[in-house]
Amino acid sequence: MMPSPSLDHPQCRRDPWKHGVVPVVGLIGGIGAGKSVAARMLAERGATIIDADAVGHELLTDPAIRARIVGRFGTGVLEASEGGLDHDPAISRRALGSIVFADPAALRDLEAILHPAMRERFRREIDRVNCEGEGRSRCVVLDAAVLLEAGWDDLCDLVVYVDAPRDERLRRVAAARGWTASMLEARERSQWPSERKRSRANWILCNDGDLDRLVRELDGLVDRLRPTDAPVEPDPRSLRHGAGPHDAVPASGSTATRTF
Repeated sequence: MMPSPSLDHPQCRRDPWKHGVVPVVGLIGGIGAGKSVAARMLAERGATIIDADAVGHELLTDPAIRARIVGRFGTGVLEASEGGLDHDPAISRRALGSIVFADPAALRDLEAILHPAMRERFRREIDRVNCEGEGRSRCVVLDAAVLLEAGWDDLCDLVVYVDAPRDERLRRVAAARGWTASMLEARERSQWPSERKRSRANWILCNDGDLDRLVRELDGLVDRLRPTDAPVEPDPRSLRHGAGPHDAVPASGSTATRTF
């Protein structure tokens, strides 16, 4: 078996990157693995962060999208208004989530409404950062739990997977969100399995609770995010840091937007 090239191998270099002079990093990970922690640390190191959850939340307030969601799912997904005086109630993410996470067809319909608009927002922000030039941002980080499932990885120059043991992930979501093990399992079923996601990543960050190790691995990644190190359409089975060989898995199936 031929050895996998590293990020600084000549065959993996290109200047500029896919969208210009600033690389785009897709950030994924298991539920509770700590993507938000990694994103915050990358922001401290000069990255511009695109939070897919925040974009999805904002789009729920867009009148056209709100109308499509109510038309598909009914007025039961709207927030209850006090005294019936609110003629334009907001969409309840809790009510909408209870529907789509119990019905794959409903989830696909919601994705068909939200995902094209989310992708357009991502592209506009990526273009804005590249127009400003590499001196303003070290990289753009697209923090999206369903980056691979939604096909948004084609916007990225490389994909980074934040990893943590399942027991630790369960402990975190129980403390932060009050989730039980069965609740975590239900959400995990609506996304790709962790190993499938790992197999598509170009870089693995370990976030098992050892903060010093996470800092070292993040610094190692950021140090390589320079125009001369840009990968040209990297093979998902190569350019791997901190992981053994995995075969890539073709994209298929439904996604589960963490908009709720």
